[in-house]
Amino acid sequence: MTHKTKLSAISAVAILTALSAPMTASAQDAEFSAGIDYVTEYVFRGVSLADQAFQPYGEVSVGNFTAGVWASLSEGDGTDIAGDEVDLYASYSFALSDTVSLDAGITYYHYPQGGGLFETDGGGAGTYEVSLAAGFDAPFSPSLAAYYDLTIEAFTVEGGISHSVPMTDMFSLDLGANAGLVDGDGFSYEYASASASLSYALSESTSAYVGGNFVLSSEDSLNFDKLLAGGGKGDMAWFGVGLSTGF
Repeated sequence: MTHKTKLSAISAVAILTALSAPMTASAQDAEFSAGIDYVTEYVFRGVSLADQAFQPYGEVSVGNFTAGVWASLSEGDGTDIAGDEVDLYASYSFALSDTVSLDAGITYYHYPQGGGLFETDGGGAGTYEVSLAAGFDAPFSPSLAAYYDLTIEAFTVEGGISHSVPMTDMFSLDLGANAGLVDGDGFSYEYASASASLSYALSESTSAYVGGNFVLSSEDSLNFDKLLAGGGKGDMAWFGVGLSTGF
């Protein structure tokens, strides 16, 4: 894969400013959330990026603005790209109507083993992505999102549905499915996945879950280091557990 686009340092400053802006608001106006997941396989848009991983995250929202940091800390020897990953993201949401909302965002994907923070030369240390997603207030909460990675020149479109089934006051069954296609510089593929998880409310603000996932991918593209070579795994199941809280 070739990498042609490199953003200037202005983009780095913009992201850092966006991430720090909510902190200037009063705690009364801001909402915070944090959590950690453990997954037996780190799969992103139909591609296996690593073996089992711990994935902590933190997020702050002020009004329609949201910013956060998410990380994947890999375990084992099966990592295919760069081992660890740290994502910085910011987004702004707004309603088009009573039933349609939009979310516009930017994400910086950083791979520490590939180089320093905000280095994008060749994409090895990190890439920038912009996105626009639509959510619909309808049965099964349908959504449609488009993503464009400016560094590796990859376009992704993904649609999804989700549904939560209350079982008791404390337990719920959460179901989801999505499908997407990726078109990049020298590669393309399609994928679809389904998930089911059992959530337990530990308190009004804290919950835990255990769940399973299954993904199908075209062109045997699930193993990234074999994507361009035309090999890899065409389907995969993996599992996860997690804890999240908000305040």
